[in-house]
Amino acid sequence: MQGRTYYEDPEYLRYLLSRERHEIFSIQRILDPIDWQSVENLLDFGMGPGFFSAALLKRLPKDAWLWGSECQETLIDRMLKRRTDEGLERITLFHTERTEHPLLPDWIPDPDIIFCSCVMSTFADPSLAISGIGRKLKNDGYMYLLDWERIESPAGPPLVARVSSKRMQYSIEEAGFEVYNEIELNEWLYYYQLRKTERAIEEKNRFSHLDY
Repeated sequence: MQGRTYYEDPEYLRYLLSRERHEIFSIQRILDPIDWQSVENLLDFGMGPGFFSAALLKRLPKDAWLWGSECQETLIDRMLKRRTDEGLERITLFHTERTEHPLLPDWIPDPDIIFCSCVMSTFADPSLAISGIGRKLKNDGYMYLLDWERIESPAGPPLVARVSSKRMQYSIEEAGFEVYNEIELNEWLYYYQLRKTERAIEEKNRFSHLDY
């Protein structure tokens, strides 16, 4: 299909919940470094078919809530079915417009954590996406950014669709964030714990006082 992006391709969508993905994306190694104790709201931005959803819900405190954002309505439908079939509770799914500068709706609470797996590389300018959704993040919250390194790997998107760790770090700085912690996984992935700089905090405070 002309114009289809790699993440809309049926073969890639099958890979997202496959055993092969588990071999590269160790859920335990990815989620264990996160401090879950004080989390009240977590946003899974670009959740796809929900590779991390069940594991996130298991780790969240019993009164915490998971918010799943996705731009492909077919994937939201699949997650709605999974929510029913698997009895997933404390999760709200919502559609995000496909735009280069995404913003989160006002009606969701400010998240303590924003989790982004292999989504920032889908934007032409990741800094716009990081700053756009990061504006909603609590000032003392963290964004966890996981993505493909721009090298050959056993699976994953084409190299041309990947963003190198060096370029992503530049985009992070441009967005007013900083790498608080770099978490080692394997040679094919980079994984950053991000926090806001004073510039991003001031921007959030400025927008929160606007009278709409």
